Amino acid sequence: MTIPNLPKDLVEEVLSFVPATYLKRLSSTCKPWNRLIHNDKRFARKHFDNAAKEFLVFMLRKNFRICRLSFNLHGTDPSAEVKGELTLPDPNFKNSADQFKIDKVFHCDGLLLCTSKLERRMVVWNPLTGETKWIQIREERGTFVLGYSQDKNKSCNKSYKIMGFYRSGDEVWEYDLNSDSWRVLDGIRPKWYLGGSCRCVSLKGNAYMLALGITDMGLRLSLLKYDFSTEKYVPVTLPFPSDARSFNIANRLSVVRGEKLALLYRPPDKRSKTEVWVTKKIDDTTEGAVSWTKVLALDLSREPHISFKTNFLVDEEKKVFMCCVRLREDGDENKSKDKVYIVGEDNEVKEIDFGVNATSGSWPTILSLYVPSLVQIQQAGGKRERSD
Repeated sequence: MTIPNLPKDLVEEVLSFVPATYLKRLSSTCKPWNRLIHNDKRFARKHFDNAAKEFLVFMLRKNFRICRLSFNLHGTDPSAEVKGELTLPDPNFKNSADQFKIDKVFHCDGLLLCTSKLERRMVVWNPLTGETKWIQIREERGTFVLGYSQDKNKSCNKSYKIMGFYRSGDEVWEYDLNSDSWRVLDGIRPKWYLGGSCRCVSLKGNAYMLALGITDMGLRLSLLKYDFSTEKYVPVTLPFPSDARSFNIANRLSVVRGEKLALLYRPPDKRSKTEVWVTKKIDDTTEGAVSWTKVLALDLSREPHISFKTNFLVDEEKKVFMCCVRLREDGDENKSKDKVYIVGEDNEVKEIDFGVNATSGSWPTILSLYVPSLVQIQQAGGKRERSD
């Protein structure tokens, strides 16, 4: 293949509009392109701003692995298909077949933050480039959120950080990927944070979380935004009354195409329909006042197997709700099935079986839409590591 002798600036401008997964394939075309795609932070930021976003669906399965799901929501018979597993070799083992046992996953800017309930380690991972950063933590169990702080005068200057809550204490910890260091964020922990990865999401670099606590008006359900730049919480308006009666353990958060929040709301009255609410587009200037629209009202009373223990996805345009569950196999307590449920606004339910597995392992979870990117992981000392 002959590469035209075009001006460097023109080549860079053209490549910055190529979607990330296609650009990754072009990295082997020639050495200058390889250096540009893999090693140029400035180009990575430019590409993130210019290129059309690709949206992939990932699912965390019971074998602690992440696989890609392909959904077909066209027509009257929606379907889902597993497209293969992602590999994350564990550097603590010499055998490359030994994978890190992932328990929870958070997504921000094409980076995945993966934790394990079996390890005092977590990893920030770019599945597209294979780059990783392994981080030690104090305890095996906790909730961690990946986000970033940003200088308002330098839009391309993002500093990625991790906020963490441990079950054993009231402190909030923050890890800075630049300095490779932890510190305590004094006086900001909401002691009534509900915990769990499905009640906390990352959007536009900020963390959004559901919380329940005592205020001057009594016990209230709240939605909080944590801004990594200001290190402050901002209350976000909810689309329903925030008194304690509005609380249900099944309430969940999700992200819609990297631009909006989605809220799964199950009213206290079990006879009421399960509601899915979506905000208008959220940008860097959005504070606490947001506008919500109810996009789905689902009668799931006849579907006792549909669980709300994990994340969900919603296709706002097609009015479709998606979640996954684990069901024990009849007659064998040591085996179970992973299933995906797709529910439309007509309350028609499509059940998709992904086979029988051993019951041990992580709970199957559909992850928020993943957007592949060339974003580089900040390493202390400038050293970069890859898992491939």
